Amino acid sequence: MKSLQIAILLFTTATAFAYSYDATLDFHLAKQFKSTIDNGGKVGVTRYGAELRLDYVMTNDDDLQLRFQVQRDDWDFSGTTGIGGDNPWDLVTTIDLALQWTHQLYENTKIFGGPIMKWSSDSGADQSESDVFGGMVGLTHVYSDTLVLGGGIGIIESLEDDARLFPIIVLDWKLSENLKLKSDLSTRYGSRTGVELVWTPRDDWSLGAGLSYDYSRFRLDNVGIAPRGVGEATSLPLTLRASYHPSQNVDITIFGGFVLSGELSIYDSTGLTLETESYDSAGMIGLLARIRF
Repeated sequence: MKSLQIAILLFTTATAFAYSYDATLDFHLAKQFKSTIDNGGKVGVTRYGAELRLDYVMTNDDDLQLRFQVQRDDWDFSGTTGIGGDNPWDLVTTIDLALQWTHQLYENTKIFGGPIMKWSSDSGADQSESDVFGGMVGLTHVYSDTLVLGGGIGIIESLEDDARLFPIIVLDWKLSENLKLKSDLSTRYGSRTGVELVWTPRDDWSLGAGLSYDYSRFRLDNVGIAPRGVGEATSLPLTLRASYHPSQNVDITIFGGFVLSGELSIYDSTGLTLETESYDSAGMIGLLARIRF
């Protein structure tokens, strides 16, 4: 984990020049109920973790954000055949660290970019073989009092595979006084970004419906079906949520929905595909608490 220590040291040095900051701390817990895998067996997962976000004001035109997240995915396989019977992984731990610099380029236009670092592995896997690195760059523009649009591109290494490109979408569209369409998902289930329609009937309550893409790729242990290989899980979470805002500094969100188009893959230590299977849509529920200070 020496690379993680170096990254934190670099960030600490940079933020020594900041003159103000805001902090946000999230705690989340979610359960995806078991569903049937196509080639046999069943699968479910319980997720829990925390995220710390620090937003620093560096100058009148420059901001710096640190996002540090730790998440554990406790997978539950069952059955006697297929991936369910293989029980390919159990407790996957993922650490995400991202730095984002934002610069006010023009009055209504900002550019952003920064590095991405991730460590993801099953219990018993070699941590030194589970790290990947990448970066992102993009631009946002304020078109009116009701519309902010932006986009960009990111790239990150992939364990035993080619680097992966991914799009970055920024959307904040106020459709009416109480209705908004945005790309920053409130539940944090799956990807951070997607599309969410938010209705705010009153100041202390908001309701949302969102769709995102969930992707994870992680190092496997040394003794399972694919020693020192790679596991991969993808899906499309569809969520409905209700958020209570007792104050400006506290949010409590409960959510539920369905995980669609779920797929599980196993690769050997050279990146060769050993098995890929889909599983049926699954229900899920969750809770998220957010504190700002």
